[in-house]
Amino acid sequence: MITINEAFRKFLSEQEASLKPDAFLDCEDVILLYEEFLELNAEDYLSEEDKALCATPSELENRNYFDVCSPEQISSEGIHDFLDDYVIEVGGGKKFVGTAARVLQSFFEWALEKGYIEEKAFEANREILARYKKRH
Repeated sequence: MITINEAFRKFLSEQEASLKPDAFLDCEDVILLYEEFLELNAEDYLSEEDKALCATPSELENRNYFDVCSPEQISSEGIHDFLDDYVIEVGGGKKFVGTAARVLQSFFEWALEKGYIEEKAFEANREILARYKKRH
């Protein structure tokens, strides 16, 4: 299993190699902001089983949501809250909401292609992201 942290790092590495510098900076900003959001709010979106995984003692001191959960466990509800509330709270305008939706859509397409998420998770996230891409 690949963790969210590993998937984000691999995604950013591949994007850096293929995007123009300005586009890559937007992509990196979205992923870092989304990580910040998840770090602050992960417990709101975790199942009881996932909460127990994060609380289990291990050799990894300071491990968190990103070091335990896979991209499959990123919830549509969390994406909605990130785009509707968090991006606006930190000063991102409507244009940045659209950029964030496009970057997350690219991430999920990439994760599906790599086999890190299943089609069902991809479709659930694609539907919610499509609404934001249309609005912004």
